[in-house]
Amino acid sequence: MAAPTTTVVDHLVERFRELECREAFGIVGDFALRMFDGATKAGFPIRVTMDEQGAGFAADAYARLRGFGVVAVTYGAGGLKVANAAANAWAEQVPLLVLSGAPGVAERAGDPMLHHKVKDFDTQLRVFADLTCAQAVLTSAHTAADEIDRVLSSMLSQQRPGYLEVPRDLIGVPIEAPSGQLDVELPPVDQVALSEAVADILQHLAEAHSATIHAGVMVLRRRLQLALRDLAVAGNLPVASSSLARGVFPERADLGLGLYMGAVSPEAIVQRVEQADLVLSMGVLQTDLTLGAFTAHLDHERLIQCDDTEVTVGYRTYRQVPLWALLPALALAVSEQAISLAHTPLGVDEIHGSDGMAAPTDAPLTVQRTVALLEQQVDERHGLLLDPGEALFSAVDMRVPTWALGSAYYATMGYAVPAALGAGLADSNRRPVVVVGDGAFSMTGLEVAACAFHDVHPVVIVLDNAGYGTQRPILDGPFNDIPALQSENLPAVLGVGQAWRVRNEREFEAALRAALALDQLAIIHVCLVEGDRSPGLARLGAALARRV
Repeated sequence: MAAPTTTVVDHLVERFRELECREAFGIVGDFALRMFDGATKAGFPIRVTMDEQGAGFAADAYARLRGFGVVAVTYGAGGLKVANAAANAWAEQVPLLVLSGAPGVAERAGDPMLHHKVKDFDTQLRVFADLTCAQAVLTSAHTAADEIDRVLSSMLSQQRPGYLEVPRDLIGVPIEAPSGQLDVELPPVDQVALSEAVADILQHLAEAHSATIHAGVMVLRRRLQLALRDLAVAGNLPVASSSLARGVFPERADLGLGLYMGAVSPEAIVQRVEQADLVLSMGVLQTDLTLGAFTAHLDHERLIQCDDTEVTVGYRTYRQVPLWALLPALALAVSEQAISLAHTPLGVDEIHGSDGMAAPTDAPLTVQRTVALLEQQVDERHGLLLDPGEALFSAVDMRVPTWALGSAYYATMGYAVPAALGAGLADSNRRPVVVVGDGAFSMTGLEVAACAFHDVHPVVIVLDNAGYGTQRPILDGPFNDIPALQSENLPAVLGVGQAWRVRNEREFEAALRAALALDQLAIIHVCLVEGDRSPGLARLGAALARRV
């Protein structure tokens, strides 16, 4: 009996659906036309964006919420434009697949000068070899399916981006169809070391009067949110999120503290974390930005650091104790041992001050008041997209209702607006609310057109501080000045949506209320007080100044 066959595109689509990925994002080109056509005919749409980088950011956000994302491009001129998105995904451990069409295998004979080619036909492959955990150029019908599965399995095992290049003359060729589902190997576990690590942590918890969980992005990537909640509830342990993991735990719950980002965070949150007898760091990437430019003061003797593959308790390290095995085991053990510590919920006034959540007035808009008024109106129906800069730093003072996505470590500007497209399609139950600076909006703001085109209706709040405001306190100069954009005129250009230009608190509050009630694209151009900075950025500056 002949072995069953399929095609490259059909096999890809089958695997994507297996991974709960229902669509990709990208821009077609002649080397990718057959690939795009095959995917479309297989019922797998590729959502067109305004630029390839925007497609990469949209697919990245989709992957953060769904567990896997795909950006589809053509060879060379298209593929190289998503290198930055792939770099962002590598740095922040996002399983983003770069799927590139390419010149056919037969076309490459004799090394001709085909358009989009750079040095040779493997230039693009070499670029992505540094930006992804696994790569493959499909050149044989006999090995194509195995190569696809190898790349996808590596991506999910390591939670990193991957790269597949599909020559266009291989698209319609029958390939051998593998049997069974994708085989994904999680990081290995040493059961003895796991038991000893759990016992060690339990002893520390039993001796502590207070403890706090610092929850990181690997809890999200390994889909351990329920285990985290079980642990927190069983031990009555408050949870502070890291900047890469907002939404990993309900920040507005009694056990929710909000965001811990070293000295950038409000003092009340800093004290709850840094003054605890014990800090359980769960899957936190120990980066400069997630730890507030390394201003986090976490005593090593009171820190239990649980990474993706190992656990460190004080000065003892347990190898091959991965987070996916430790967190559920620890939650069960804490419940069985009936360990429960004292905790007093954090009050809103402790974060914002006595007047931080006051009703709007006619006062000019500051970053702090803009964020406070936003926090009052967003709820479980909304998800946040935060661009690097003031949009990210200002949200430190906000306890978000659900998820909040951003390039919070790699810090690539222009992420949030195109990411709204991917987030809106990945989680159709929540409307994207974008907070973005005027500088970042000038880079990728036109992706609001792609959002509207695909029936995603974000609320986009443009914080206009007249340039690169985050850089000015560090070193100011004409290099921080940018062309001014009247972003409120964009709906008229696009022929869809509504916009407002606001200068005071009452105007912003009214515009935001109207925007959230509007079932289409909404843009609010916030004209901030000149030279204003968010409390988070001010706290960071003060902390860094003490080092000089």
